Amino acid sequence: MALHPVQVIGLIIFIGTYILITSEKLHRPISALLGASVISILLIVTQWPYEGHATTFHTIVSRVEWNTLLFITAMMIITIISSRSGLFQYISIIIVRFTKGNPKTLLLSLSLLTFIISFVFDVITTMLIIAPLTVEIYKILEFDFRPTLIVEAITANFASISSLVGSIPNIVLADKSGALFLDFVIVMGPLSLILLLTALPVYYLTAKKTFVDTPISLVKEIFLLDPNILVEDKRTFYVVIVGLIILVIGFIFGGIVQLKAAEIALLIASGLLLFSGMHPKDIFRDVEWISVYFIIGLFVLVGSIEILGLLDLLGEILTPFLELPLFLSLPFISFGIGFTSAVVDNIPISAALAPVFADLQGAGVIGTIEWWALVIAVNLGGYVLPIGSPANILAINLSNREGATITFMEFLKIGALLGLLHLLIGTIYLIFLSTIGFF
Repeated sequence: MALHPVQVIGLIIFIGTYILITSEKLHRPISALLGASVISILLIVTQWPYEGHATTFHTIVSRVEWNTLLFITAMMIITIISSRSGLFQYISIIIVRFTKGNPKTLLLSLSLLTFIISFVFDVITTMLIIAPLTVEIYKILEFDFRPTLIVEAITANFASISSLVGSIPNIVLADKSGALFLDFVIVMGPLSLILLLTALPVYYLTAKKTFVDTPISLVKEIFLLDPNILVEDKRTFYVVIVGLIILVIGFIFGGIVQLKAAEIALLIASGLLLFSGMHPKDIFRDVEWISVYFIIGLFVLVGSIEILGLLDLLGEILTPFLELPLFLSLPFISFGIGFTSAVVDNIPISAALAPVFADLQGAGVIGTIEWWALVIAVNLGGYVLPIGSPANILAINLSNREGATITFMEFLKIGALLGLLHLLIGTIYLIFLSTIGFF
């Protein structure tokens, strides 16, 4: 298939932007927005035909997944209010007192807490909640927090597969595949538990060298800590708890009444803004607008290459591999796309492949099981390398800021081992479900 010169230029812009994003020579939002601007101008100036009309700025903007962006923004608001209420700090003190400062129990407790939080929040939000708390707890106990931050990043990634709202890739893929919150729980829930059970022994062996006895004086101080002193406003504290409970219930049962996750999140975010007593200006100031604009840039990029017809070409390239028997096609998706997600951030990979898989499903090339293989690939492949997921980068950056450097190899030793093992387990799991007629 010969490409038109405009398509060639568009493809070069797209690939160049992804290289910039991966290399981080520029800040990722700048790279994404720069690429989006250049490719948009290319389409408009050349009056590239799309659906019988010349491409306009409105045509390009209409390709942006506003549903996903509204959800992400709403969840950021919920997280900020929840954090300011003292809820997460309250939980951290409870955990420290429960573990009595025992490093083994503490590692297990924080791993489980990360796993649970990932059911309600995406991996970025989860790490923004759990990582600072971990650093503070470990500073009090005078422990090395680096292994635990790595553990939490990896856990956040694989725990996310059981929740539609567990990661931005899940939200993007669900929007195109039509999968509901309960679908993620039923199909991926058992797998996430299996992955947790296989990860815990690896976590223990990796962090074993850092396990030291807690000084008796510190143990006494731990039991003197009163979690209630962290709650400045009890009314706000309880409002947040009620809001989060309603949020989870809404996610689980919202699909029954045709409510999307974004609509539920917006309702809870607005409710918390109304009843928390916090000033909206202060809340919106702390929203991660950098992440929002980064994702907008990605959607414009992907929408532009879709307008150029390049996603159709990608679909043609993938079709022969996806038409293979399941025991060959599923490993291709899991490991092939999983490795790609390890090298390139899993968010842009998901944004690029979601419309391709939707078209292939519409053409009857793939079914439901291939979508789940893609969910496994982008989430589990995200921790094969440190640069594969925002959760990894957040953990590494926070540790570095605290003066305790997490090197590429330190993360790789755990991430690559578990990433490859989990991709294999995930592939076998899907083949097993197919064998027993689940799909």
